[in-house]
This record gives sequence, C-alpha cells and structure tokens, in this order.
Amino acid sequence: MKTILFLLILLPLTAYSQIFDIKVNDYGVNCSAGVAQRAFCNYIDTELAKVETDVNSDLPGGSPTRLMRGTADSSVMAGKGIGTDYASNMDVMLIGAGVGVGADLHKDKTTNSDLSGAAVAPGVILGMNLKWMDAKRFMGMDTDRLNVYFNFMNYNYKRNINDKVGEKSDAELDMLALGVHFRYDWIKGVGNKLLGWGGVKFTFGYEYNKNDINFKSQITKDAGDFDTSGSGEVLSGTISGSPVAKISTTTHSLPLALSTDIQLLYFLTMYTGLGVDYNWGQSKGKGDINTGESAITCTGGACGAGQTIRVQPVANIDATGRATSFTSRAFLGVQFNIPFVRVFVQADKSLGSEVVGATAGVRFVY
Repeated sequence: MKTILFLLILLPLTAYSQIFDIKVNDYGVNCSAGVAQRAFCNYIDTELAKVETDVNSDLPGGSPTRLMRGTADSSVMAGKGIGTDYASNMDVMLIGAGVGVGADLHKDKTTNSDLSGAAVAPGVILGMNLKWMDAKRFMGMDTDRLNVYFNFMNYNYKRNINDKVGEKSDAELDMLALGVHFRYDWIKGVGNKLLGWGGVKFTFGYEYNKNDINFKSQITKDAGDFDTSGSGEVLSGTISGSPVAKISTTTHSLPLALSTDIQLLYFLTMYTGLGVDYNWGQSKGKGDINTGESAITCTGGACGAGQTIRVQPVANIDATGRATSFTSRAFLGVQFNIPFVRVFVQADKSLGSEVVGATAGVRFVY
C-alpha cells in the first residue's frame, strides 16, 4: 500500500511546473523610461524565469483551477472499487481491504502537463447477505439476493520527495474514505464453478472521500547559477523561501451500476459493467511562501554599472475546483479465487472525459 501511496504523491508533482513565481517588487529602474531600461527589465524577467523553472521542478503548479477540478473528479473515481463487490459470491459475510487511485489524464497544453490531478481512497470493507432477516422481501427485493457493504478507513502517510541541498521537499497525505453500498442479484446466473455466468447485478450506494495533501519545501537558490545569456551580465545573490502548498479535497458520490461476470475453472473470475454517478464536493488549493524580499545584484551588459533588484517568491496554487455533477463510467475487473480468499484488480474509465481509476484489494469470503 505504501508503494501505491508514494506513486500517488508523485502524480501531481509531474502534472505542472509552477507552484510559485518570483515576483519583482523593485527593478531599481523605471522599465518604461526608455529602450535600455526596457531591455534591462526584460533580461531580468528572463533570468528569473529560469530560477522559477528550476525550483518548481519537484512541485505541483501550473493552472491551479484546472488542477483542482481534476483532483476533485479523481477523488470521485478513486472510491469506485473499495466499497463494492461485483464477483465474490458471498453467501454469509465478507471482510477485506483495498486501495483505489484516480487520475485525470487531461494534458494542459499551456503547461508542461502530464495529467491534471490525482487522488486516493483507502478502504476496509465489511459485507453481509440479508437473508437472515425475518422478512423475505425488503423494499421490493428478495433478501436472499440482497447484499449490503460498509467501508471505512483513515490513513496518514508521509514521504520525502527531494533531499538535495537547497531543494528539500516532502509530502504528507491524509486520507479518509467511507461508504455504504447495496448489491442486488437482479438476474440470477447459470452454470457451475468450472464455467458459470454470474447473471446481472444492480449496485447503488453512497461514497465519501477526503484527501489532504501537504507539500513542504526548503529552497535556497544562487541566482548566479542561472545566468547563461553570454552577453556579459552577471547575477549574484540568493533567492530563498519555504513554500508550503496544501490541496484539500472532499467529495461525495451516489453511484448506480449494472454488472455481470464469468467464472472460469473456479480460480478466475472476470467482470465488467457500466455505472452512472451523481457527485458533489470540491478540491481547494492554498499556497504560502514563508519569506521576505531577496536582493539580487546585476552587473555588466544590459545591467550597466550595476542594479539591485528586489524579488519575493509568491504562491501560485490558490484556487477551487468542483467535482463534475453527473458522470458515467465503464469498469473491468479480474478476480483470483482461492478458498475463502479473493484477490482482485479493477480499472474504471469515465465516459466523456480522461478521468481513470484503479483499485486493488483482498477479501475473505464465507
């Protein structure tokens, strides 16, 4: 599970390249006073952009609003497999654990983006068949064909991302997921354990997922390392800061799905289905830079005899994005059956968008 969580933490890091900017508070000259002054200011902007690119290379950033929306949609998708069961053939009860991840694979063409958000959902699941009820029918459904599942898990994980001198970064992921689902065996299956069709199953319920991801960095960069103009200018001074970014995501989902499955030689079950979901919730980003101004000196070339520029890192992740209200999806899973044990992997794909999900887990079935 730790490996999956580490991969999740890295997903947003590759999504964008700009969590904070270097703001120039004072160029030391009036940039609109003349050609020479404008050339000087343009040169400073170009060189500081190199600093920004380097110090942001291990941090999320770019288009904050798109990242927040993608993270919210990913949160919804991450919870699609941890609290449900499509193929375990539970007779009395089930208990298990798993983890789901979601990602928005949309590539932002305006930035160096590989994806537009990610989220995770951990889960411990407890299920039971309702044939023990005195009533033979419940809400119009036969109780011996009706299963109920509860899932809940809270987990905190920390990971060091970069321990280079001057570029230290770490991330902390706090997760909470819970839900309840009902599965009804709408059309009974046929066959046997060697070769059987599982029929058609109808699943509905409620899912809640909360992710808090905190990124912390301690950065000290020598501005002189980025002067590659070759025109004689020399930048000197140190840009320092301790950027802190937090992405808080809370989503709710009401899923509705139809599924079917095939069992082969007892040991292997393959299942697939379609679902529609009503979702609400949001992802909110907040950034902070714990530093004051840094003084950068430029001499030679466009800088003339010398100029002092005052700069300050500023956060660039403050935004809010809401989960898409109505979504549809297809899913496909493979389950390996061992006596009383089920091991499964499941993939989900949103129809009409580039949001995907994956779930893996193990369950003990009786």
